[in-house]
Amino acid sequence: MPRYFIYLILTAFFGLILILTVPKEEIRRLSIYGIIFGAGMDFLMLIYGGLTGFFGWTNFGPLGYHGITIFTPLDWALFFIMYFYFLPKQKLLLYVYVTAAIVFSILYAGLIQDLGVFYSVLGRFYIHLIDFIIWYLVATWGYYKLSAYVESKQKMMD
Repeated sequence: MPRYFIYLILTAFFGLILILTVPKEEIRRLSIYGIIFGAGMDFLMLIYGGLTGFFGWTNFGPLGYHGITIFTPLDWALFFIMYFYFLPKQKLLLYVYVTAAIVFSILYAGLIQDLGVFYSVLGRFYIHLIDFIIWYLVATWGYYKLSAYVESKQKMMD
């Protein structure tokens, strides 16, 4: 099996988990946030990694173009829909949840490095730690701000 099939398998995996755990109405509601904070942020990270040469995707065969894969932004969009759906409201649980998400994302990054579809020249831990802390803090803060704004606009229209 060609190594680039890993991208298809991961996308199918995230898609199946999303369908099984998140109601359809919530998928529709949270899709824009998943696109912005999942796919959009992944795209920015890929550009940053490509410009600096610190990290990037490899072995994507026909499933990418100039260092940007087709499926990883989709994977991150699907993941962040689930992330926002299960995001707790209580502050203490929120800190635990975000920390756990960062830790598991670092483990995921190590896994995909071991599978040979991702590289990092700065090691397996610190660059991912910094990237994921920034990513999750921006995504969580942005989700709360953007969803509050959208809800206030919807209340004004009602």
